[in-house]
Amino acid sequence: MNLLSIEAIKMKYAKISLVSVMLAGLAVVSGCASQPPAKPQDIVQARAQERVNLLLKRDFDKAYTFLAPSYRSLNSVENYRNSFGNNAAWVDPKVVKVQCPEPDRCQAAVEVGVRVAAPGFGSKPIPSTMWETWILEDGQWWFYQPN
Repeated sequence: MNLLSIEAIKMKYAKISLVSVMLAGLAVVSGCASQPPAKPQDIVQARAQERVNLLLKRDFDKAYTFLAPSYRSLNSVENYRNSFGNNAAWVDPKVVKVQCPEPDRCQAAVEVGVRVAAPGFGSKPIPSTMWETWILEDGQWWFYQPN
């Protein structure tokens, strides 16, 4: 075998290796792109749970960031923070169900225990379910709070 044919064989394998690497990369990229987009119910469930966790910690400033931009444009974070009292406390809030009757509106059911700090209520939390409305605005899901 002469030197020219050895070089030709090396070049052929180099091209095959390069093509193999490119095809493998293309397969990885197309695999990532083929994942279905998240369902609105899943997005709202995650965001709603994140928000109620912040409210449980009484981190009203961060919880405010989950409110729809239309609400935030009319209400300051200070007003929102001051709208919460001290006579009740949440215990173990959990988003248990999300329904989306319209493409841009979902309802999230939040089960929570409410511990009331007043005579006659004792220390046992009162079980409660509240329904939250979430709206799609500017490509993001936001908690809707009427003014």
